[in-house]
Amino acid sequence: MKRGIFCLAMLLGLFIISGCWSKFELTERGFVMGVALDQGEDGKIELTTQIYRPTSTQTTVTSVSTSASSINIKTRDDSVMEAIRDIPIHLGRKAQWSHLRVIIVGEKLARSNNLGHLLDLFYRDHEPRSSVSLMISKGAAGRLFEKKPLIEQTTAQQFLRAKESSYITSAKTVDYNLLDLVIQLRSANGNAIVPFVYEDKKLKDIFSAAGLALLKGGKMKVVLPSTKVEGLLMLRNAYQSGVIEIKCPGKNREYETAEVISLNVKTKPRMQGDQISINISLVGDVAIGELKCSDINSAKAEMAFIKKVEDQLSEQINSTMKFLQSNKLEVIGIADMIYRKDPRKWEQLKKNWDTQFAELPFTIQVRLRLVTSGTISSKPAGAGG
Repeated sequence: MKRGIFCLAMLLGLFIISGCWSKFELTERGFVMGVALDQGEDGKIELTTQIYRPTSTQTTVTSVSTSASSINIKTRDDSVMEAIRDIPIHLGRKAQWSHLRVIIVGEKLARSNNLGHLLDLFYRDHEPRSSVSLMISKGAAGRLFEKKPLIEQTTAQQFLRAKESSYITSAKTVDYNLLDLVIQLRSANGNAIVPFVYEDKKLKDIFSAAGLALLKGGKMKVVLPSTKVEGLLMLRNAYQSGVIEIKCPGKNREYETAEVISLNVKTKPRMQGDQISINISLVGDVAIGELKCSDINSAKAEMAFIKKVEDQLSEQINSTMKFLQSNKLEVIGIADMIYRKDPRKWEQLKKNWDTQFAELPFTIQVRLRLVTSGTISSKPAGAGG
């Protein structure tokens, strides 16, 4: 009997204390989907905040009309926090940051400010999540939010999906967020990579999430072109999927393609006394994408085709390594490997690491396996018999 009374009291208590944890109503909040940070001409921070706008649909006999799904609020001040506190002046609602999708920093601001310091508020505040995507834009970031989304509800969501797909299916960028940035900034050498986004000058409302901004000391130094991102992803063993193009010998602009199904890459520094070298080994599976000048009708022909793919992979990695070395930017993770293996050795190397990295010799070994030629025979589609 006493147990039944106790349970009943507990249930009544739950009903009494149930309810919202704060006094704020939905009509008092503006849900932030995306943020763009730019540097103004006077040095102030220009903040473009994309707020989700609940849409109402009006249906008539002949048509259906809807309003825009988001609005952009522009504020400017000496600090990010003060610029954020000015949003209600224009919006009439307090900004709610729990649904923030993406932060885009303009190139000018990224080159002149340490991103770790610039974004400090987003790490400390309890509303934004550490999984918020981070990107750096070519030119002003605020201008990108003025474009219309192609298929998503908001431009911020379109940026997020474009970056994710570009990484997973094309290997043209990385899918990094606020947490990834701070981990990189606190690594052995402090260098970092951030996804890069830019608008198409010829096509309206079209932008591309491709390429990487390379950071040193928290500031952007150079852009790694999208053509070299695949090589970097391989070096970091973060390559998901992509296409390898092999030029047909003696034919102008004729290419065969192979899709990388799986790839395991080991990039290891080899230390012998004061001498350091890098050994890069790749093992993976590929599938034929397009055949235009090869006829894989024997084991020998298959090996020849695989050799061409292996050579192309090796060339991509070599090109990326040369780019990084010429810019003295080690973003592969070699410094972390040396630090974990021998902290004392790293203490000796870190002062002149950039110069040493630029001169490191490296070897590349690639071993691939052809697992499928597709749904037809291993011959060009137009080939006879």
